[in-house]
Amino acid sequence: MKKLYFWYNNLSKRVRDSVITSITTMGLISTVLSIIGISLGDWKGSSIIIRIGVVIGLFLVIFGVAYYIIGKVFRDSVKTTIRKTPVSIGCGDIFNASGMRVIGCDTHFDTRVDDVVISKNSLHSQLVLNHSVKEEIEQIVDVEAKKLKLKKNKDGLYDFPLGTIIRYDSSVDGYTYLMLAMTKLNSQHEAHTNMADFESMLMKMWKEINRVYARNDVVLPILGTGISRFDDGPKDPEDLLRCMLCTLNSSGVTLKSNVKIVIYGDAKKISLYEYRNLFNVIQRR
Repeated sequence: MKKLYFWYNNLSKRVRDSVITSITTMGLISTVLSIIGISLGDWKGSSIIIRIGVVIGLFLVIFGVAYYIIGKVFRDSVKTTIRKTPVSIGCGDIFNASGMRVIGCDTHFDTRVDDVVISKNSLHSQLVLNHSVKEEIEQIVDVEAKKLKLKKNKDGLYDFPLGTIIRYDSSVDGYTYLMLAMTKLNSQHEAHTNMADFESMLMKMWKEINRVYARNDVVLPILGTGISRFDDGPKDPEDLLRCMLCTLNSSGVTLKSNVKIVIYGDAKKISLYEYRNLFNVIQRR
């Protein structure tokens, strides 16, 4: 029995909810038929095997319909409201999304894309290489550092506090980027963090977004997916997404625009419905 329970709980949420919907619907049908006095036992000439086959067939039909409808309704995005802020999760490429785009950077806001300081596969590198003028970023970082009265370290770089956001209006594509000081780099240029520091960073991030967003829509990736060195153990995208939503809920911030969280990939390959339960958990808090 425990093995069966474990197997069932490891099914996708879409499958489990389709099963529950099917069982509930069949129970309702059975109740209605019993009230009006109709039973499969009244089916003359039918054996017990045929009756069981009819029940199983009906279950499979209802299951298929429920599974299809769930996939259709939640194909493009799932939505909720957190602290009166509309939040949606969808699939795609953040560089094709409309709104202010949050891009995770290191605390130096470095521009050296060399697979040592900045990985060429990261969103940070795509911003530097394809959506900005490097010198513009460096100039804006310098201006913001002076506002915060920061001094350069021994390597000639500024150390911004985690969670700091610098707004960059790109002259290349016309979009606004909110560059986020998401990770600290050690002497080997490795990004290390832990969940406590990550949550603290997100708490400040939401307040920083509230400071600069000017009622524009805000677009974010699932932050932290590119960090392989969580000192308290690896984190999967669901953990990181839950952390993002929880910190928005507890930050005290209410944004008067839409927050869009973009999962990189094809909606046909990612079941967004699996993330719907995360919203329900947040809403109950």
